[in-house]
Amino acid sequence: MKNKIIALMLAGCIGLMYSCKKKETDTTASLDDQTKTFNDDGNRYKGESDQSNDDANSAIDAVPSFGRGVHMPSNLLSSPLCGVTIDSSMASQHILTLMFDSTTYCFSPSRIRAGKIKVQLTRGNFWGEINSQLTITYINFRVIYFVSNVAHNIVFNGVKTLDNVNGNDWLAFLAGTATLKYRERALNIQVDFESGTYHATWNSARLTQWTYNPSTVIITFSATGDTIVNGYSNVDSWGSNRYGQAFTTNYNTSIVSDTYCGVWRPNSGELVHHVNGNNYTLTLGVNPDGSPHTGTCGYGFKVSWTPAGGSPQSVVISY
Repeated sequence: MKNKIIALMLAGCIGLMYSCKKKETDTTASLDDQTKTFNDDGNRYKGESDQSNDDANSAIDAVPSFGRGVHMPSNLLSSPLCGVTIDSSMASQHILTLMFDSTTYCFSPSRIRAGKIKVQLTRGNFWGEINSQLTITYINFRVIYFVSNVAHNIVFNGVKTLDNVNGNDWLAFLAGTATLKYRERALNIQVDFESGTYHATWNSARLTQWTYNPSTVIITFSATGDTIVNGYSNVDSWGSNRYGQAFTTNYNTSIVSDTYCGVWRPNSGELVHHVNGNNYTLTLGVNPDGSPHTGTCGYGFKVSWTPAGGSPQSVVISY
């Protein structure tokens, strides 16, 4: 098992598929540019949201006076912080501020970060006990990323919460008898793209769970939506995208992936993007022909939709 396991990587694994995709292998149809951009925006939002969760976990561990609790083995600490200075002057009040230097290149994927993120324990005595809660506040948090060597940026402002549903019983987790489970809520996160040229509003509600099998040394991840919006159940995210189009994303079945194939390469799951009057169904973990995968790991995912007045369309995209 890796020395560094990201214990707080919450739900965005589906978004990471888009940053890791290689090519379309079934060209029976093509997604329109706005839909592709919306999917990529979802990737950036979810991926950086998850990374901020991991940074919060790393910062808490780096400042003992904050109080992280017990039962966290040293080989399960989160990945190191990158380009971050921790202001711990209010640690006694369970508040940390992460300040990003705007110059350091961080990798996987390559990007530079600026601005601040405030992390506060708003329920419980320490992060790690059952029902404890972190409140994470984005303060002009900017991510500069690169596509074909061209710089782009996304900026976050707003507040989200993370609830520790089961508590972090690391000894039981390693024995395979306990799971790590987290609930995320984000309402009205303001997201700007390309230095404010485009603006979106993002909301999210999801449950994520991690289990460990000591006999195979494999961690399994699962995620599902956790609310009802616009008549859809199991909704993961909703809001308004950069084109001013309302969107809702719900799960038909939970996303499931593992550390053997890579948490960004789900082996099963199905979700639906409802945007601009269209429904795009993503079936995860398929073979190159779009059928359910028959190997150990899935090849990619299939996007299916029916244009207004048209016939059903689909395309398979590799991870």
